[in-house]
Amino acid sequence: MSTTEKWVQEFEALCSQVPASFASGTEDEQIRIRALRVAEKTVHQLHTPMTFAEAQTWAPLELFGAGVACEMGIFDILAQQRPGSSLSTADIAKALHADPALVARILRLLDAHHMVDQVSLGQYAANAITTDYTQPYRKGNVMTQIGLMPSYFALPAWLRANDYKVLPDASHCGWQVGANTAETFWESMAKDPRLSKYFNDYMAVPRTTQEEDFVSFYDFDTAFADSNADDIIFVDIGGGLGHQAKRIRAAFPPSRGRVILQDLPQVTCKIPVGSLPDIEIMDHDMADPQPIQNARIYYLRGVIHNHADHVAAKFLSRFAAAMGPQSRLLIHEALATDMNPGKDVTRFDLSMLASVGGAQRSVAEQTALLEGVGLEVVGNWSTPREWSIMEARLKGI
Repeated sequence: MSTTEKWVQEFEALCSQVPASFASGTEDEQIRIRALRVAEKTVHQLHTPMTFAEAQTWAPLELFGAGVACEMGIFDILAQQRPGSSLSTADIAKALHADPALVARILRLLDAHHMVDQVSLGQYAANAITTDYTQPYRKGNVMTQIGLMPSYFALPAWLRANDYKVLPDASHCGWQVGANTAETFWESMAKDPRLSKYFNDYMAVPRTTQEEDFVSFYDFDTAFADSNADDIIFVDIGGGLGHQAKRIRAAFPPSRGRVILQDLPQVTCKIPVGSLPDIEIMDHDMADPQPIQNARIYYLRGVIHNHADHVAAKFLSRFAAAMGPQSRLLIHEALATDMNPGKDVTRFDLSMLASVGGAQRSVAEQTALLEGVGLEVVGNWSTPREWSIMEARLKGI
């Protein structure tokens, strides 16, 4: 046995321990992500330049295949089977009233990318990925990215046409070129009920515990000290359907203060009646002056990254003007590290640039943005996958 063959066998044996060592829902997310980064680097080292380029340039087809499978119902029908059972290609095609040859081609792609398991020739079963892809938020995730593809395709041409010197915003980015429109992505989406539903479903996607369960992560007890029922303790700006506002309300009853959710009318009108008890819903455009003065917490999750610096600064100055001595601004975003940034945050960055003219910033870049509108950063709490909560207050307070 050659040294290389022996090494491969040892490597296979080590990798076989991964499912048990890093089961879904592992408590120590930091360790799992560290192991994932090591594995990704190892895969990169095993590539030649040729195989790396092949994997990269053909990668969009994996997403498109998953989108087809989502809309056909392939994931749904496999996930509905009892544990340990499987379906043939012919059975799946018959149940979906679809062309068997097409079903076979899509299943091959899903199998090759580990989204389903081929248990024997022509027999397929669900795995954890299959089940996840039946969830509305995951379908929304996939189809939103497909909906954004025109802006991604146009990014090289748009930057080239602007001589790589751009001052982007939502009305001047790759979306207008790729979608052949003068509208922003948000305006185009508002006219497309199908894409709007997918996007709103996507915004409900669960994140890791440390990213999403920000109530236990940040010291709200201190921020809300001595508050009473009349105080406004939490303003969720651009809060969508209210997922984060609900977490605050569940942790702090109305006796501790008022919780307000703000978003554009085309978003708030989609909030189901009765879904946000004891939460005040307010139509508001961030471009307008902030009507809520002296709140304890002004909170933005995944909002500032939608805007270029010059646009974000205008919005932040509105919030600063409304803040009082006890007020804090919390920006909950994925921030790029200056050394060894992760893949996700760098992908987010180009996605924001292409589709809405926004940016995923580094800690230093976001700090400079806040300081430029008269705020000072008093804390930054990092979470897995490069998300963080950055806290700012008025300077000199």
